[in-house]
Amino acid sequence: MSYTEADIRIEALKELDASPTGTLTTAELITLLEARLSPTGQDAEILDDRSDTYFSQKVRNLVSHKDQSTSLQTRGLAIYNGDNESWTITDKGRAEVAALT
Repeated sequence: MSYTEADIRIEALKELDASPTGTLTTAELITLLEARLSPTGQDAEILDDRSDTYFSQKVRNLVSHKDQSTSLQTRGLAIYNGDNESWTITDKGRAEVAALT
């Protein structure tokens, strides 16, 4: 299955909600999401001239697209900390996850 960036945002929010501290680094998100979602097809392929997969790049796009209108940060669901490259879920983000179940 190929995951969209919208899918990744939802799944990342679920992982943040499940984290005991509510905070995960981008690298931790990649590891957790790859283990749980088991990307296949193009998502599992290594990008040209890179060492990461299409899937991991989509997770990294959470950061590079954090100022877009659909991002976790812009929507107030999570806050990105550039100092330690981590995301922290907000109360609004926790409510969003609760509404998904």
